[in-house]
Formats: sequence, structure tokens, C-alpha cells
Amino acid sequence: MNQRIGEYFVSLNILSFEQAEKILEIQKDHPNKKFGEIAVQLSYLDHNEVEDYLGKISK
Repeated sequence: MNQRIGEYFVSLNILSFEQAEKILEIQKDHPNKKFGEIAVQLSYLDHNEVEDYLGKISK
């Protein structure tokens, strides 16, 4: 899978483009935080969704 995490969840209509943009803006101020971590903190995604994505890209 070549899709980045934000693109993946936007393509599935789980995240809106605006939500993905907000996460990226927060990430600019906190570069040590991962996209999925921020998405979970904002309650845009749950931990299981992020884990599922990570499992798919590691194959």
C-alpha cells in the first residue's frame, strides 16, 4: 500500500479532507507526534482503525 495514512482514511470517507488538514497543521507544531496519534486524540479515529492501517502497510 502506497497511500499515506491521511490519504487512506480520506479515501474511505472516514476522515474528511478538512480533518486531515487540521491534523497536519497540529503536526507542524508538534513534529514528534504521529498523524494517527493526533487523529485519535481528536477522536477522529479510534486506536483500532490506526492499528488496522499499520497492519496493512507492514505487509
